[in-house]
Amino acid sequence: MSKVNISRRLFIGASVYFVATPVWASIFTTVNSLSVFSQNGRFFTAKEMTILSDAAEIMIPRTDTPGATDAKVIDVLDALMLSWAGNETKQQYKFIIKQIDLIAQSSFKVNYQSASKADRELLLNELDQRSFAERSTELSKSYRKLKEMIFHIFYTSEEANPYFMLVPGTYKGNITKNQMELYNLKKRVS
Repeated sequence: MSKVNISRRLFIGASVYFVATPVWASIFTTVNSLSVFSQNGRFFTAKEMTILSDAAEIMIPRTDTPGATDAKVIDVLDALMLSWAGNETKQQYKFIIKQIDLIAQSSFKVNYQSASKADRELLLNELDQRSFAERSTELSKSYRKLKEMIFHIFYTSEEANPYFMLVPGTYKGNITKNQMELYNLKKRVS
């Protein structure tokens, strides 16, 4: 039996590509413009799903193009926690969610879900700036890892990139026009 060399990039791309994700029910509260999840995900609790979904939508809002919610970023992330993530990654994501809620409580005297949209945006913008300025703290590392995964899931989604093609294996340089047309038809490089 020969050894198969699978790179981390290929593994993450393949995992995102093949993960089946249910759509979780949420209720939009007009008081603070927040979609509150009414049921737990497969891995994250309803409260964690609410915080993650809001954070992802603040990072990648819907404009004239789809946002994180349109691409079901948190649904995919929730499924990846069971199919891809190791214990350290799971703990890191749980940690950052808890920290976001604690920061809201200490800053605004209410939990994250009760904070106004402006306060939640301010909190995440400040956390983002500090996480890239002070890179060595656990909070900073966890936030950057979460943000990287949110953007990765988003940019590999059909909503964000309808022309995304999973490219397994090695880089294929100089291909012919006919080969490229064939790959485009299959939506996959083989």
